Amino acid sequence: MIDSDALELGGKLLTGVAFIPYLAWGIYALRRRYRYHEDISARVETFTLVGLILFFAVETYLLHRFISDSPGYFFFAVLGLIVSGVALYGSMMISLSSQVIVDMIMPSERSKTFEPSYAPAEALERQEDYKGALQEYLVIARMFPREPTVLLRIAESYVRLGRHAEAVGWFERASSRIDSAERCLQVTNRLCELYNRQLDRPDEAVRVLETYLDRYPEAEYAESVRQRLKRYSAPA
Repeated sequence: MIDSDALELGGKLLTGVAFIPYLAWGIYALRRRYRYHEDISARVETFTLVGLILFFAVETYLLHRFISDSPGYFFFAVLGLIVSGVALYGSMMISLSSQVIVDMIMPSERSKTFEPSYAPAEALERQEDYKGALQEYLVIARMFPREPTVLLRIAESYVRLGRHAEAVGWFERASSRIDSAERCLQVTNRLCELYNRQLDRPDEAVRVLETYLDRYPEAEYAESVRQRLKRYSAPA
């Protein structure tokens, strides 16, 4: 027979150890989404959320088993678990649920012929209502999260509003969706301009150029990009 104290100790250790991958993956997912502006595939998000449900179930069971005699501690422990889950994985839940809703409204066999309509946002832009146009573009982006055109329009809307730090994030997200070397170079140039002039972050401009060369080392304008990179990297 295993001693009850040993079982309790093992359960507490399991509770603590399980938090390591929980926190590590959550921080990695947030960094990938908001630092590098890369989306995680729906399949990975689904597996993550299923694992999250199982993790919550196990943690809640273990907490109830070991501190149920202290209702106050148990309540705040579960509350902390929920708050951390929302903070780390809330964006993933929203992303996956929005994709599911869009797929229900527009089945995949018909979505190939369905394209976003920019007319309402463009009408607001003609009225110089850039905040309103931005909101329209953000709605379209939720329906078409992998469409680079709407991401670029969101970025330009932020530029018009003087919110350059937010604009570069959307430009980088759009760049990762573009599969044309020439079009990607246009976005790269725009990013370099913003990083150098508006944000005074030349190191980020260098990173953007290096990313372009990694993706398109044999592109028509790759050599000119290398020359620019040398100028940026040269000591002042």
